[in-house]
Amino acid sequence: MSLAEIFIVLLSAFGVFFMLVAAIGIVRLPDVFSRMHAGGKASTVGISAMLLAAGIYFFDEFLFYRMLLLIALLFATLPIATSAMSRAAYLTGPVKRKHLNHDDMANDVSRQKPTK
Repeated sequence: MSLAEIFIVLLSAFGVFFMLVAAIGIVRLPDVFSRMHAGGKASTVGISAMLLAAGIYFFDEFLFYRMLLLIALLFATLPIATSAMSRAAYLTGPVKRKHLNHDDMANDVSRQKPTK
């Protein structure tokens, strides 16, 4: 096994580990906000590591740049998407909020009704 293959295997194992952490977090965490955090953060790192490992393994200049572009798009869009879903979950009013210690969105200006 060459040094490049060992690096690819380690990078793939790193990605699989973070994807496993994300899956366990989605199943085991108590409320919707914690689940969103686990799904958004850990899966972003896991998918990025897997894409980078695939780009290195099937090394073609065009394919490798495409993998890097996909990683950049994932880092740009996945956290924004989970934030939007968390905001939607907050605004619809989930039943369990026992783990929410500090509510930053309680005085949200966009939720206030305009005065005449």
